[in-house]
Amino acid sequence: MPDVQRLPSTEFREPIPDYDDEVDLRDYLEIILRRKWLVGTVVLVVFITTLIVSLALPPIFKGEARLEISPRGMKVTKFEDLAAVANQLQVREFMTTQVKLLQSRSLAERVIDKLNLLNHPVFNPKAADKAPEEDSVFRQWRHTIKEWFSFGKPSPENEALEQIQTEEGILKTFLANLQVKPERDTTIVNVAFSSTDPEVARDVTNALVQEFVSWQMDKKMQAAGAAKQQLEKQLEVARIRVEKAEEELNRFAQKAGIVSLDSRLNLVYRQLEEVNTALSVAESERVAAESLFQQAESTGAESLPAVMDNKVIQELRQQLAQATGQYEELKAIFMDEYPKVKVLKAKMEEIQRKIDTEQRRIVQALENSYQAALKKEKSLRRAAEEKKALALELNEKATQYKILSREVETSKQIFQSLLERSKEIDANVGAEISNIQVVDYASLPLQPYKPRVKLNLLLALIVGLMGGVGLAFFLEYLDNTVKRIDEISDRFGIPVLGVIPMAEAEEAKRLDWLAHESPRSNFSEAVRTAKVSIQLSQSADTALKSIVLTSTQPGEGKSTLVSNLALAFAVEEKVIIIDADMRRPRLHKTFSPNGKEQGLSQYLTGLCDAKAILHKTDVPNLFFIPSGPLPPNPAELLSSSRMRKLLEGLGKHFDRILIDAPPFAGFADVLVLGHQASGVILVSTVGQTHRDALRIFRKSLLNIRANLLGTLVNKLDVQHHYGYHYKYYKYYHYGYMYRYGDEHKALPKEG
Repeated sequence: MPDVQRLPSTEFREPIPDYDDEVDLRDYLEIILRRKWLVGTVVLVVFITTLIVSLALPPIFKGEARLEISPRGMKVTKFEDLAAVANQLQVREFMTTQVKLLQSRSLAERVIDKLNLLNHPVFNPKAADKAPEEDSVFRQWRHTIKEWFSFGKPSPENEALEQIQTEEGILKTFLANLQVKPERDTTIVNVAFSSTDPEVARDVTNALVQEFVSWQMDKKMQAAGAAKQQLEKQLEVARIRVEKAEEELNRFAQKAGIVSLDSRLNLVYRQLEEVNTALSVAESERVAAESLFQQAESTGAESLPAVMDNKVIQELRQQLAQATGQYEELKAIFMDEYPKVKVLKAKMEEIQRKIDTEQRRIVQALENSYQAALKKEKSLRRAAEEKKALALELNEKATQYKILSREVETSKQIFQSLLERSKEIDANVGAEISNIQVVDYASLPLQPYKPRVKLNLLLALIVGLMGGVGLAFFLEYLDNTVKRIDEISDRFGIPVLGVIPMAEAEEAKRLDWLAHESPRSNFSEAVRTAKVSIQLSQSADTALKSIVLTSTQPGEGKSTLVSNLALAFAVEEKVIIIDADMRRPRLHKTFSPNGKEQGLSQYLTGLCDAKAILHKTDVPNLFFIPSGPLPPNPAELLSSSRMRKLLEGLGKHFDRILIDAPPFAGFADVLVLGHQASGVILVSTVGQTHRDALRIFRKSLLNIRANLLGTLVNKLDVQHHYGYHYKYYKYYHYGYMYRYGDEHKALPKEG
């Protein structure tokens, strides 16, 4: 390929596919297993620290008591029904208030004073200096020594301040060790006190509940006394109001002439009521009579109930029916002039006249009844209007009377209510049962409740495990190295040519010759697999004569892989190794132990020819060119025309040229060699090769249009979680080799 086509370029030849950073449960397990010693160390440190602290802490005893607190308030007024409803709706707030009262400073001070905790050694260590067994001489001697070291006698102000600070400290200690907790869905409250002395825990708890009950009773007594005084003032005011209201009512009644507003005692109201009743009855009678009269006029008298039920009319109608029947019989035989026919016709007319007369009489009676009812109704209506006017006049006067009367009744009720409540307070002061009852008193605790060594150790294991795992994941997050094999190909687009496992411990001493001396080891198998992958990676038109092996940083085993790959290639090919690492060469220790041979740097500087640096090794078909003395400018020497001529000359005589280049970390040597060689292979290590280094390495090779063949993953711990990946790549490459084996004759033979 001409040099013009291999000028540096900043364009990428192919896009890098997006890498899926999703991890599954196996990835998390892999991280934990890889950092198991860190996790175990954190767990062990937390466990031992917790054990030491738990054993060093003094035992703490807890005294526990239970109180039943009923949400029932004192009844000072007659509005207890409303108050009871409010308390039922606010039971939770009431219980919270009681809990806060149990934790109040006032109650704590009462208990401290009752038990004299200021002089108790548990609360005040200074009280031990005032023990009664010390004699007066010894106390005086200690007091004198304290005065000497305090540079004089302390002032009274300092002593008072110290006393206040001591009391405040004891109070804070008391409240810190006090625990008050209500039981859920009940009115029972648990009270507990913790102390290093079991007797103190019991005594303080019992004293606290007793003082709380006494405190509440004292508050009720004080409230009752204050209520009594207030009620007495209100009674006097209510009595004056009642008397004044009664005087105003009597004065107005005399002036208006009102005896009573009751209808049974008031003549105007009684007469109005009687007239209204009579008017209602008369109106009903008039409506009924009018209805019958209008029916007679509209439909005739025959349909009236009075006509139909009249016995006289009924008999006349029967007679008329009989006469009519006889008349019809005779008329069928005789003419109208026949005497009997005339007699029957006259009789029929007479009967009909009597029926009409009787019906008119009934209709006239209905009319007379209607007129009489109408007159009665009008008369009663006039009387009702007159009585109504008198009642309205009385109502105008009664309005003010009712107002004054209600004022009197209200004042009397308030006065009576206050008087009854005052008598109840006098009768119930000191006798009312408290709404706080002690359910259980505290007993002497026999076992400490803290520290709980077993629970603490269990929590220490859990916390240590969580902390260790969290620290492992945090360090994993900070670690920017490659974690998985497929990450190299998926994230950076670098093909994986092979996976080389970590050699066994007994193989480490002869690692550079392992492919030759131990061909059946896992390491040798992997090297041969990598060799086949390299052979298959070349195209049919272009042979991979010269191959540069490098790494992103020192210590990734590239020189070892160069020697073992050369040994594997030398089985069927004529191979030469060029140690182009003229900064820290190592291959001369493997292939030329005396180190006196001329090397590459001497040839590039013109001190010798190519034949002088070419050395045959003990392995058939394998030759070696050492690096020679270290030059000050290795990149310039490698980019010279002599290096290019050397590669061209060696390519005519050797089947494979393996070049051991220095690490890529900041050196241009790899770029120079990669530009001149047929391909570049990167040696990487999982957990050691950094992602940024891989990204920069790939970009740099693409810029110079170098042929990046792929990477060899070295030092893989197959006993770890990566064993699965190793087997996968191993079998993958062998399958690839068998698939295309017909096209290559340099395949390794099994067995």
